[in-house]
Amino acid sequence: MKVRTLIKILLLIAGSLCVLSTIVQNPTIELYAKPMTVPLFFMLYWFNVEKVDVLFIVVLSLCFLGDIFLLTGIENGFRYVLLSYTLCYFILFYFLYKNHKPIDYNTTDIIYISIFFVVWTIIAYVIYLVTNENMGDIRPFGIVYIIILYALLIGAVFQYINIRSPKSLWFVIAVLNFVISDSCFALDRFYVPSLELKIINAIYQLLAVFFLVKFKISSSDPLKIKNIES
Repeated sequence: MKVRTLIKILLLIAGSLCVLSTIVQNPTIELYAKPMTVPLFFMLYWFNVEKVDVLFIVVLSLCFLGDIFLLTGIENGFRYVLLSYTLCYFILFYFLYKNHKPIDYNTTDIIYISIFFVVWTIIAYVIYLVTNENMGDIRPFGIVYIIILYALLIGAVFQYINIRSPKSLWFVIAVLNFVISDSCFALDRFYVPSLELKIINAIYQLLAVFFLVKFKISSSDPLKIKNIES
């Protein structure tokens, strides 16, 4: 059996255990399974690249720390969770900048971007409205967190529509998964506690890191039709 295949199997097992622990509401399973996922994602990344990107390792490390702070339940642990993922998202802005290409939108692109911008702004604002009052003393951190994630998804979508490369596609999917995961977590914690939201959060958080790895090992060649035709 190839090492990459073994890693994927172990990831599937660990991820399934994390989701199962949420479904059966048994945090003990997650306590042992969740810390295994990010190291396995690192191994998947490591065995698919010739040279490891140190900054990307920092991103994975921050995701790992966020999981640990949340699982251990230490004092002020949730603040550390917010800090870990806020730093993680800040670094992802660097990858946006690094993969930037000159803007090349056509009329259809502008229409898609406009629709997305309006819809995403409304969604982000509604999430803020329903969670704001219950944030308590972490409200300033929560607001900054929402703004950063809001801007990151906008940047990711704008870049994908501009480039349409495999790398930009996996990046926007990864960020979208982070958005879904974090939104469900916030709604469950600060609005209406729900097992369904917890399950969605558990699934999409794992998918977000998986697609980040896909982003780092994929091609950056543009796939716009006019680029192919030329």
